[in-house]
Amino acid sequence: MKSSSQLFPVSLLRADVLGDLTEDVYLVKHNRDPDRSVQVAVSHTGLRSRATNGQPVVLLHGSFSNRGFWLSEKGEGLARHLLELGFDVWMMEMRGHGLSPRNHDYLHNTLERYVLADIPAVNDFVLEKTGKKPVWIGHSLGGVIVASAVAAGYLRDENCAGMGLLGAQAIRRPLYQWIPFAGPVLRTVVRSKGELDGRKMGIGPENEPMGLINEYLARHGWFGSWQLKSTRQKLLPAWKAGTSLPLLAVAAAADQSDPAKACLKFAALYGGEQKEQILAGKKDGFSRDYGHVDMVVSKDAAVEIWPRISQWLGQIGAPAADAPAVVPSSN
Repeated sequence: MKSSSQLFPVSLLRADVLGDLTEDVYLVKHNRDPDRSVQVAVSHTGLRSRATNGQPVVLLHGSFSNRGFWLSEKGEGLARHLLELGFDVWMMEMRGHGLSPRNHDYLHNTLERYVLADIPAVNDFVLEKTGKKPVWIGHSLGGVIVASAVAAGYLRDENCAGMGLLGAQAIRRPLYQWIPFAGPVLRTVVRSKGELDGRKMGIGPENEPMGLINEYLARHGWFGSWQLKSTRQKLLPAWKAGTSLPLLAVAAAADQSDPAKACLKFAALYGGEQKEQILAGKKDGFSRDYGHVDMVVSKDAAVEIWPRISQWLGQIGAPAADAPAVVPSSN
């Protein structure tokens, strides 16, 4: 089968039509990870009646989630909103989530491995297919991954147009981590389980591997730090130094997972000159105090928050809302 990319093997997993929506799902086999079985699913969505040649936007879900966070089975969500405004929408799914198959070394997957291999490869693929630098938007863990890729220099002005962080931060230590020996005990428990089931825990449709969970516990422990362990690269100094990439940070006033105070502080630490912060709560004129998930997935968010995100995106790259009607190809 002919690859859909000149960079590395990419196969078209499926091409679907849902009403007036189209979706081409690619499996990116970048071979940049020590585990050569890694394949990352990237879904390219579009409208049958409109060309998809606007500003590319890559959406990255958070932990225990998948692309359904952005686009429901009914074809609703932030992804649909952006499509209707003419943006070119792509959705990446982390290893073992959604349509991304589990790699052989799945249990040892980490944020660092995503940053070193998956993010640069997907970015290169989208850039190759569109000819335009994409904007990355990540929720929760997805936002931390995007910020880490920026701080580490894998997403930069030469290949990226901007970043949006929704309910994301990498500086707050959870309260339970202040308890002596809590971190080591939790890491031992997680290693014994191998992975955590989001459905059993009632927090999402996907599982997370012990590698990622223990990396998180170590990063936010007493002696932990935001860094790439394999290269010993400290990411906070680079984050503070900043880049030329525009940043949008949306914090939810009632977020219990990543509190607004920590999210806003993390965004404020970014040294780039172009940055915008939004606190989604009553004190700032919103109809209610939003939480970690409903800041994106709710009817109120569709009215109050999605337009703020698309407005920011429009300042970076003009959408193609007035493009002539073209049925996107599935090849």
